[in-house]
Amino acid sequence: MISHPDPETVLGELGDKVTAAISEAVRFAELEFRKYRQMHPDWAAENAARTFADLIHDWMWTVLKHRLDALPHVNIIDKEPTRQISVQVQSDSRLSYLLRFKLHHLDGRTSSYQTQSVIDFEFQGTNRTFPGFGEVGLEAGYEWNKDARTVGAAVISLRDGRDNIIWVHPLPAPEAKDDKVTRPMVPGPTSPTVGIQGVATDEQAGSDQT
Repeated sequence: MISHPDPETVLGELGDKVTAAISEAVRFAELEFRKYRQMHPDWAAENAARTFADLIHDWMWTVLKHRLDALPHVNIIDKEPTRQISVQVQSDSRLSYLLRFKLHHLDGRTSSYQTQSVIDFEFQGTNRTFPGFGEVGLEAGYEWNKDARTVGAAVISLRDGRDNIIWVHPLPAPEAKDDKVTRPMVPGPTSPTVGIQGVATDEQAGSDQT
């Protein structure tokens, strides 16, 4: 029988910088989504739920890359259609967490095309480990109120199979900050800047984004 880590252990091993980045990413996405609905109510009224999930995922991912890219124990994988983050546990070099970012329904469920890769990710156990090493798959993201179409709290969840939710744990709200973050300059066309006020303002295409 597999022994699953409890949420307090997971959050402690992920570290404050990673968990804070997730909270900030969700908060930023929530603000941008609210702004989008206010500025384009006609578009929002016609948008499919999938469109909302894609927009929110992109807003989250922008902040996550800004906040985590410089951390040596964090590896950002951004290869379409898969986006995920690997976090090496600093107190145990044999253990790592692999996070994918998902919309969580209020009952803790997430949605994905059930490709073999997704099935393997959602099952914990020997198929995910090598001798002497361990990897735990987590889903992080936000709670989604389907009826109100609103973004809720930032959460991290652990499951061992599609229908076996071990736990869903809310993350603390991000601290208010008076800073602005912009994308670093890179060669080529200029990327849009991302102002962050109060917080830092996925194997079929899109299968890991909801």
